[in-house]
Amino acid sequence: MWGGAITRLQLQQTISRLRKLDELPEGPRENLAVPEGDQTRRLSISREKEIASNLAFLSATTDESLKVMAVCVEEHYNSEGITIRIASNTGDLSAVIQEFMTLAKILEQAARRENSKAEDIETLFRQVVVLDLYRILSRLRSRHRKTWKTAGRPALITQLHEAINDKSVKARSGLTKSSLEAGRDRARALHALFTKLESMSDLHAETGEAHEVVGEIIKQAHEFPLVTLGAALQSSMLEPTSKQYLPEAIGKLARYYSATFELVCAARDRTCRVFQNVQVEPFQIQMPASLQKSPWKVHAEIQLLFFYEFHPRYQRPRFICSSKSACYLCNLFFFLHGGFHVPRTHGRLYDKWTLPDWLDVPVERHGELSRIATRLKATLDDKVRRASKSQKQYHFPNESVLLPLAHWPSSSLSRNLSAQASTSTVQRRPPFVQEGDLSASLCTEMPLTPPRTPLEPPHAGNSDTETRVALGEAALTDVQMTPTREGATDIFTAGSAAKDSKITGYPSEKTSQMALPNRPTLFVVWH
Repeated sequence: MWGGAITRLQLQQTISRLRKLDELPEGPRENLAVPEGDQTRRLSISREKEIASNLAFLSATTDESLKVMAVCVEEHYNSEGITIRIASNTGDLSAVIQEFMTLAKILEQAARRENSKAEDIETLFRQVVVLDLYRILSRLRSRHRKTWKTAGRPALITQLHEAINDKSVKARSGLTKSSLEAGRDRARALHALFTKLESMSDLHAETGEAHEVVGEIIKQAHEFPLVTLGAALQSSMLEPTSKQYLPEAIGKLARYYSATFELVCAARDRTCRVFQNVQVEPFQIQMPASLQKSPWKVHAEIQLLFFYEFHPRYQRPRFICSSKSACYLCNLFFFLHGGFHVPRTHGRLYDKWTLPDWLDVPVERHGELSRIATRLKATLDDKVRRASKSQKQYHFPNESVLLPLAHWPSSSLSRNLSAQASTSTVQRRPPFVQEGDLSASLCTEMPLTPPRTPLEPPHAGNSDTETRVALGEAALTDVQMTPTREGATDIFTAGSAAKDSKITGYPSEKTSQMALPNRPTLFVVWH
């Protein structure tokens, strides 16, 4: 691969062997990126992560398990524009790109502050409902959107209404009678709205009303007191799966409004002018003819990483986010590469994963990519040796988990993370190895590849929101590089995810955190 000793076939064989021995080589984890003092960027690293995470969540317009979306936010060199770059594991991107172009225009308008904040939020939220209508209907388990995932399962709002009104749910210590009644009132309001939605005979004929009702359901879910729901469910006699599922499902519904709110706050922030010009560009790596009938897939996050390998003159983003947590192999490759971060991994291994070594990246990068591939295979070989000597029991984690959002427009989160990074006395270590793991040296012995900052901007003259498939020429530059990252610190967000986690096992399959604009974020360093 890239002229090195490791071939694609050898790597795939090693991946296949490990998959047979261990489908979950690592447990779920969050990846904490240490803030950096880059004066050339308007976005702090935490805010870039939150914007990309919100956009990645909104980009998942279907519940097709194979269609995972990845999004990154690339700042322009004039500091007054961004490119939203989108990739997918599979499928056509044209419909999503078209809707995202409309989102981009709304965000540009919000950046000009021509309307009130409330008006900008409402305008963007209406477009979000249009973009994600079918995914929202699937989350609701509506009769209007039956899929193999929802077939035979009770509707979400019906489950919520029955659960919170169950006879076993009573006021107690930590759950007052007034808060319980307030939660039941919210559940009744949601149930009435959902009944109205289900009574519609044809959503295509009643599109306007359907969008309005679905929007109201999302807003009601956003206002739903999840603390009350959690306390009520924990004291009930309901099935444990319902106790885990309902708060997470309501939280994901609410995320559509939370994401809208956060994006508008970001766009309107006077100190951050990057939303003055928002471009939207897709990128898809085509499989060579010899592999078109093969099962191998280049995951969406890897596609975006290689976009910047293919175009070294573009300013690299720091985070690449996806609509699901990164798989074990993507997370490992990103760590070894060192130029980008992914927010979280679910730790599962997919044996049809591959790297696009056929892509015509600049020859200057071949040596480093070859070394990364060698270290990747060595790490996997060591995992194979260890897995062959042990028997491991585990359950598969949830692959779609909500991360906490930044608080706009305050920069306190960035300051807090900076202080945490500078004052911590806990030694950071690679998240992919255990104590005594032979692969530890493979993860640290070579300097990681840092982001490369081009000398000249490629976006000069581009001011309109547009769609371009960026597969043009690769411009070569010689840029002085210094390592920016030596390892990764593991974090778990406070809330239900932290509450369900145990030191001796993996986090609960159903973990999430409801993200609200003014809710503080707590990080727990776990080594």
